[in-house]
Amino acid sequence: CAEEVEGSDPYWATLLQHPPASFAAIPFDSIRTALKDRPRNLALLSRHAVAKLRKAAASTKSFTPMEQEAVLGAAAVLSRLLPVLFEQEHEHKFVENVFWYGKLPPSSKAGTAEQDEQDALALPLLESCIALLFKPGFTCSSVEEKTTGWYGSLAKSTTSGRSRQFDQARTEMLRLLLVCCSRILFITPEEYRKSENPFLSYLSTRPKEEASALFRSLTAVIFSYDPVGLGIPYSSAVMADKREPVVDVAVQLLIILLDYNIPSNLGKQGNSAGVTTEKMLDTVKTEANAPNTSNCFRNAVREWKEEEEFEFVFNGFCRLLNNPHQANSTILPSSMKQISCFQELLILFWKLIDENKNFLSYILRAGDINELVVPMLYFMYEGRKDPSKIGLIHICTFILLLLSGERNFCVNLNASFHKKLPVDLPPFTGNHADLLYIVIHKLMTDGPHKLDTLYDCFLTTMSNVSPYIKTFCMPAALRATNLFEMFSKKSKLLSNEQYPRYLVFTLEVFNNVIQYQYEGNPHFIYQILRRKKVFAELSEIMEGTGIDEILNKEAPQAQEGEPPRFKPTAEWVRSWATDLPVQPCLRLMQHLLPQLEQFCMTGNVNDEGIVVDFLKTTTMVGLLPVPHPILIRKYQQNDFTSLWFTTYIWGVIYLRNQQPQLFDASYIRLFTISYVDA
Repeated sequence: CAEEVEGSDPYWATLLQHPPASFAAIPFDSIRTALKDRPRNLALLSRHAVAKLRKAAASTKSFTPMEQEAVLGAAAVLSRLLPVLFEQEHEHKFVENVFWYGKLPPSSKAGTAEQDEQDALALPLLESCIALLFKPGFTCSSVEEKTTGWYGSLAKSTTSGRSRQFDQARTEMLRLLLVCCSRILFITPEEYRKSENPFLSYLSTRPKEEASALFRSLTAVIFSYDPVGLGIPYSSAVMADKREPVVDVAVQLLIILLDYNIPSNLGKQGNSAGVTTEKMLDTVKTEANAPNTSNCFRNAVREWKEEEEFEFVFNGFCRLLNNPHQANSTILPSSMKQISCFQELLILFWKLIDENKNFLSYILRAGDINELVVPMLYFMYEGRKDPSKIGLIHICTFILLLLSGERNFCVNLNASFHKKLPVDLPPFTGNHADLLYIVIHKLMTDGPHKLDTLYDCFLTTMSNVSPYIKTFCMPAALRATNLFEMFSKKSKLLSNEQYPRYLVFTLEVFNNVIQYQYEGNPHFIYQILRRKKVFAELSEIMEGTGIDEILNKEAPQAQEGEPPRFKPTAEWVRSWATDLPVQPCLRLMQHLLPQLEQFCMTGNVNDEGIVVDFLKTTTMVGLLPVPHPILIRKYQQNDFTSLWFTTYIWGVIYLRNQQPQLFDASYIRLFTISYVDA
C-alpha cells in the first residue's frame, strides 16, 4: 500500500483473505520499497499475520474452509516477507526491533493510535507454527499425535487419503518455519560463527517431547513417500504429485534443525585432523552415542532406538535414493517420476549415522548397505561432469569415508554387483568394492580440479576397505595400480607435498591385499608385479641415490606472475622416503618374479589369463613380513567441516526453492553464487 494504514483498518483483514499462492507472486522489489518508504505498514502486516496464526493456534474448534484459507494466507505472507526483511537486517534491524523487541517503526502521521512498543512477534509466531503443526483437522488426525507424531507410529506411516488432506497446511507451516531460520543466508561465514540465530536457538531448545514429536512427524512424512506408486508409466505427467512439496520442505527443515549449533557450542570440536587412525578389532565395536547436546533435535535422534523404525527409515532411504538412477534407466524415456530431494536425503542420512550409532549398527548388521552405496557412487560418477554437483560429490565421499571405518560395511562390499547404471562405466564382472574403486579412479583422473581436496578421503576409503575384499576384478585392480603409478612419478611426487601421503595410501592397499587377501586376488598381484620398474625407481629415492640431482632436475619452476611453488628439499624427501611401506611388495617381487619369468619363458606364454591362472597356484605363506595390524582411519569432524556442511545445506535449500523463488541471490552473503553456461 502506498499510504500508511492504521493497524485497526479493515484493510489488513481483507488483505489476508487472498489465496496463499497469490502472496508468493509479490515482487521482492515491492517489499523492499515498502521497507524503505512504509516500514510501519510492513510491521503492521506482520503483526496482523502473526495474530491470525496465534488465534488459530489457540482455537479449540475445527476450521471452516474459509478460516483455513485465511490461516494459510497469513503463513504465506510471512514466508514472503521474512526473506526480504533478512536481506539487510544488519543495517535496518527491522526483524530485531519488530519481531524480538516489539518496536513499531515511527508513524508519519500525527496522533496515531498504535503504541510504538507492543508485544514482540517472534515467540508467538514460532509457538503458533508448532502448535498448528499438531492441530487436529488442520495438520493431523488427533490430539494424541502431538505426543506420538503424525500417523501415531513412525513404522506404520502411510500416505493414505486421510493424511494427504493435511499436506497443503503442513507444507505452508513447515515452509514458514524454514524461512524463519533463513537469516543465515544473508550473513557471512565469519558472522555466522560469532552470532546466534535466535529463531533457530528457540526451536532447538524446545521441550524433549515436542522435539521428539516433530522429529518423528517429519521423518514419517519423508519416508512414507513413494514417488513411483503403482509404477504406471508417465503417471506423474498426467497427475500432479501433491505429496512432493511437503516431503521437500520436511527434509529441508529437518536437516536445518539437526545441523544448528548454538554459538556456545561452536568451536568445541577443535581443529583436529579430518581422520584419525586406530587399530581394527576382529569384531565391530559400536561406539556409544555422544552425550546429549543443547540441540533438542539431535538429542531426539540420539535417543531414537526402535529397530522397527530403523528398518522403516532405512527402506525409505533405499527407495528414494535409488529413484534417480532407476528413473534414468527406463526403456520408455522419462516414464518414471524422478525425485529432486536426493541431496537433502544424503545430508539427512549423514546426520542420522553420525548422531545415532545404534542406527548405524543396525543398517550394517540387518540392512543391505549396498542399496545405498550404489546410488552414492552413481551420484559421484555423474556429478563430476557438473560444476554445481561438487557439493554432492563431497557429501557422498564423507558418507563413504565414515562407513569405511566400520568392518561390517567393508565385508558387505564383497556382494556381487549386478545392477545396470545409466553411466559409461567400463564393463566388469565383480563386486561392489570393484565399483567403488572404478568410480574413485574416474574422479581422480577425469574429475574437475576442485576435487583435489578430496583425494585424501578417496584414498583413505580405498585403504580402509582393502583388507576385507576377497577378490578384486581386473579393471578395479588395474585402476588401483594406475593410481599408484600416477603418484609415484618423480615429476609429481617431488612437486606436490601431498603426493607422498597419497603414495602411502596406495601402498597400504597393496599391502592389505598381499597380506590378508592374497589367495583370492591374482589379478591384483599380477598388476603389482607389472610395476617392477616403478618400484625400482622408488627404491632409488628411498636409498637417496642421486637425490640432489633428481631434485634439481624435477623441481618445478614458477612462471612469471605465479605464486611461488612448493620447492622440495633433500631433507623433506628423506622425511617420508625412508618410511614408505614397500617391504611386502618388494618381498612379493623377490619371490614371484623369478618364478613368473621362468614360467613365461618355458611355456612361451604371452596371455594374461594364463599368467593369472599360474599366480593362483602360488603362495606367499611364510615369505612375507609379519602381517601388520589392520588400521582404519575414521572420519573426525572439525570446525571447518561443520561450517562446510552448514554452507552446503543452505546452498542446496537456496537452489531447491526457485519455483517460486524464495530467496534473492543478489543479497546472499553466506556463499558465492556462480552461473555456468548450460
